[in-house]
Amino acid sequence: MTEPTPDHIDGADMPLPPAIYPLICVGGGYFLNKYLPLGAPEFLTGDAALKDKLAAAALLAALLLFAWAIRTLRAHKTTLLPHKAVATLVTSGPFNYSRNPIYLGFNLLLLAMFFSTLNLWLAILAPLNIGLLQYYVILPEEKHLAESFQSAYHDYQSRVRRWL
Repeated sequence: MTEPTPDHIDGADMPLPPAIYPLICVGGGYFLNKYLPLGAPEFLTGDAALKDKLAAAALLAALLLFAWAIRTLRAHKTTLLPHKAVATLVTSGPFNYSRNPIYLGFNLLLLAMFFSTLNLWLAILAPLNIGLLQYYVILPEEKHLAESFQSAYHDYQSRVRRWL
């Protein structure tokens, strides 16, 4: 009987999958809110309809961004998994506006959760999510893409911002 081969890394070398970092922030936000609750801004507590509309808008924006990015990656027949080698450099669709639309979507989800629950810690931890993603995911991805696509990737970096 042979041992199963591990899922090797031939793409960006990162310690955890990208979706783990927003989950860490969500868990941290709910933990902090339980033991150190913060009051939500008054303009949101006084108008339930406003907070619900903001939550729906952020959620819808995140879902549309995810769908557009995934559809674009699949159309180019490249991987969605950053630890796998990419087949092509994708610069169209949402990648024409942000080099990291999926990670931007993760932050929109955090904001949607904040607006729906008024857990201020979720909004406070959103910049932490950006920092974790940038250091542990985006920088290794950028290194991999620069090695794989060289001048084409450097040209893309000069035209399109990392986030927005």
